[in-house]
Parts: sequence; C-alpha cells; structure tokens
Amino acid sequence: MDMGSRYGVRGGAAPLGDLPLARTKIDYDVAARADGGLIDRLLDDPATRVVLVDRGLVAVPRGLSSSTPAALACAEDPAAPRPDAAAPMHEVGLSFMSGPSARSVAEVSGALVVYLGIERFGDTGVSYLALDVTRVGGASVLPDQASCDWVELRSLAPCASVRDAGLATSAIAVCAWHDRQRFCPYCGFPVRPTLSGWAQACTNPEDADRLLFPRIEPAVITAIVDDRDRLLLQHNCAWRPSFYSVSAGFVEAGESLERAVRREALEEVGIELDEVGYLGSQPWPFPASIMLGFRARARTTDIHVDGDEVEAARWFTREELGRAIACGEVEPAGRASIARHMIEQWYGGPLECL
Repeated sequence: MDMGSRYGVRGGAAPLGDLPLARTKIDYDVAARADGGLIDRLLDDPATRVVLVDRGLVAVPRGLSSSTPAALACAEDPAAPRPDAAAPMHEVGLSFMSGPSARSVAEVSGALVVYLGIERFGDTGVSYLALDVTRVGGASVLPDQASCDWVELRSLAPCASVRDAGLATSAIAVCAWHDRQRFCPYCGFPVRPTLSGWAQACTNPEDADRLLFPRIEPAVITAIVDDRDRLLLQHNCAWRPSFYSVSAGFVEAGESLERAVRREALEEVGIELDEVGYLGSQPWPFPASIMLGFRARARTTDIHVDGDEVEAARWFTREELGRAIACGEVEPAGRASIARHMIEQWYGGPLECL
C-alpha cells in the first residue's frame, strides 16, 4: 500500500482504513451461537484454538516482550495510555491452547467460555474460543504447558496479524462485559452466560425469559482543522502533561452523532464547527465503547478551554507538530487508537519518530 492510498490527499477527509481494533478475518458465525452443545463439542476438538484472557489481558507466547520489558505492558494511566511507545514493530501472535487442553479449566465454576467464530478456508475452517480465567484465580489455574506472557490489547493490536487483532478485540470486549455485569439490571438476580457467551440470561424464575446483550457506548472523536489546514489538539486535565489528542466525548441520550461532535467542540474548547464528515469507526473495549471518527472544519478559531475537562489546546501546522513530537513537547495517541490514525491522515504519513 503506497503512502497516498493509505493517508489520502493531505488535508483531505478520505475514509480511514486498516484500524488496528477494527480488523478481522473471523466469521462470527452468529447463527451457531444458539446451539447449546457447540462449546462442549469444540472443547472436545483438538483443532479448536482457545484464546486466553485474564483481567482484560490476552496471552502471547512467553518471552516475546522480554527484549523490551515495558513494551507490552499497559502504562497505569487509563486517561492517556501509551503502552505501545516502545512496542516491537514485528508481528506478535496470540498464544493458543487446544480445546481438550483447555477443558479442565473451562469446566471450573466461574470460568467463562465464549465462541469467537470460525476462520474459513474454503470448505474447512478453524474454530476459536475465548477462555476467561479472571474469576477462577487467573493464570495460576492454567496447566504448565500454557506458560505465556499477558499483554494489554492496546499494545498487542498494532503488532498483531489481522486475525489475532480481531480475535483479541472480540475476546476482550465480551469478557469485559461479563466481568462488569454479574447481576440483572432489572431485578438484581445473578445472570448466567448463554448464546455461546454472547448474551446473559436472568436467573430469576419469574423473569426467566429475559436475555441481556452487551451494551455499547458510542463516542465521537473529531479531527478539527481550520481554513489554514492547521489541526487542533487538546490536553485534558486527567492526562499526562505532554499528551495531546483530538476532540472526543460520549454521545448523550437522544443526541445525533453530528450534534455530539459540535457540542463537544464548543463545550471543551469554544470552537464552532462548519461541515462535519464521517471518517470511520473502531471498537474501543475499555470497557465498552465504539469510537466514531469525524473530520470537521472550524468556523471560529479562538480557543477557550473549559478548564474542567480540557486544560490546554492549540492549533498545529504539520511542521509545528513534527517538531513538538520530536523534542518531546507533545506525546501523541498510541498506535492502536483511531486518534493516531486520524492525526496521521491529516499529517500525510506516519509519525516516524514514534
């Protein structure tokens, strides 16, 4: 893929592609989820491949991150994580168990098994499960042959294959939902997994037909440019001092996406917007968002930060941003984020210094 086809015309708003958490080669095989015996059969099948999950981390073969100790460990800053700053540029793969080798752990009370789908090769295919061991003691319950390292999705995704990035994203998203919703929000009774892990059933005998599905929180994220083709970047109060990114925020109930884009810009930095164009989306399962990306043209350019959420904001030319990143004045978003790709699209190429 050449530079022009990936990043589009400089300053343009071509659709985003190849976002790390939006890639997959797996057929979700939704129709098979209702088969109550599916997971049991797959655990009997030596060809089944099982993705391991523990407290929001996924397993990779042991030693992959040993040469860069902090490369695949998430920084403890949920507001502005950059766990990939030193991450390897070569491909990092997931660590898999076979179905039968995972069965003993999968049958422990509290373990969660989710059917992720099938990778098809003509008339054949490989089925994938996720096994979340968070509630059963974590990695300590796994057999010795499952020795592995545990990495954060934001670190893994830029280094993973399309298949592994898609598997890890689905596994983390669904397992995080189960971990956070353990009781029916309507009656308070415990819930149990159903539909091969993609839903929950309420255990209240008076409410036994109620099915619960993962809730996704939509958030808009916007690259704002002015008539001089400068990009607006902002620093939020909760972020590390040098971290800057584009405008973002959650969509309010009853609000359109375009209105949310305009509202966030006006509330946070006092900028009024003209036209708003859609760029693309990617899941952000930390824990349950989907980021909907936009490019917007500023109608006004005087910045007035709110001081509550946003501490500082400034307009950048490409030359100014390149210098600011090179000298450490500005730390950009991580490689797994849609924000990074939006900034690089405007910039016209990769931020080489990182």
